[in-house]
Amino acid sequence: MTTRTRLLTLILLCAAGTAAALPLALRVYRRHHPLPPTSPPPENPGDYAGPLTRPAPPYNASKPPSRPWLDPKRSAPPPTTYHAYAASSINNQQTDYLLYLPPDFADPANAARRYPVIYWLHGYGSYPEDGLPFVETLDAAIRAGQCPPIIAVLPNGLHDSWFVNSADGTQPVENVIINDLIPHIDNTYRTIPDRTGRAIEGFSMGGWGAAHLAFKYPDRFCAVTMISALLYTHDHFPQRQRIFNDSAPAYYAEDPVTRAHRDATKFAGVLKIRLLAGANDIHYRGLDFARNFDKRLTQWNIPHELTIVPGVDHNDGDLYQHLGARAFTFYKEIFLTSNPD
Repeated sequence: MTTRTRLLTLILLCAAGTAAALPLALRVYRRHHPLPPTSPPPENPGDYAGPLTRPAPPYNASKPPSRPWLDPKRSAPPPTTYHAYAASSINNQQTDYLLYLPPDFADPANAARRYPVIYWLHGYGSYPEDGLPFVETLDAAIRAGQCPPIIAVLPNGLHDSWFVNSADGTQPVENVIINDLIPHIDNTYRTIPDRTGRAIEGFSMGGWGAAHLAFKYPDRFCAVTMISALLYTHDHFPQRQRIFNDSAPAYYAEDPVTRAHRDATKFAGVLKIRLLAGANDIHYRGLDFARNFDKRLTQWNIPHELTIVPGVDHNDGDLYQHLGARAFTFYKEIFLTSNPD
């Protein structure tokens, strides 16, 4: 289903009195009606010289996170399924994720086969289900034989976590993903349970989060795709107070641009890096961020790919629709021979 068709369907459902469709319809509408351009944010040069250490605060259950750890609907759009699990990082509370299994996963002939995994991180104010265009495009590419079979996991990143631990301890999303979700997935499904079979991809806030986690934990991931990643400096980071207590050293200790610069020699030949952005991504400056980071990665001799997608704004659904199966050729070289028959 195209994004345009999905929007029309949601509008019709709302008109028919299906109130539950209204929030999703509004999110899709906003993603297709961008705001006017803003002034370009300052470029993040990655030149912070302080320590890249920031102790994770203990989990703080005294106030709720920005959104529940469990989706109240407990539902998932096909071809994904909804799953919950207990996470030790939040005192064994349950949190959730959406799961996509490739078409041949349940085939008894593949009972001994193990599969690579892509973790897909959603944007600010979005939900795991907003990764449906990613999943639909991946599924079509696999069925067409243009991409090897891959498992996809779409974690709950709350409303505004940026997939990093918050300073007040209420949102340890980084710990949940690294210490709880990844082991849960590897113990529950037939994955390739090491970095050679694990990639991470994200859009907007999730693009920042994907880069943050991949660069901080290159022992866990072999590849990262940053889609319209918002690579702010500390003073322009939207949640700098909530997540970093407005501390520049705390921010740059987790900043993916700073870490890429500092650890450039560690990434060569180890971590595959891809940047994607829409050519019309002007308001949120995803295009500027991608071009600036491309320039810095080149300057630091870090191998990477940059693809600018024509006619696309700050909208991952349109980007996947435009690229189609080409969105996943990046993973063919990485995963095709990781699990030979």
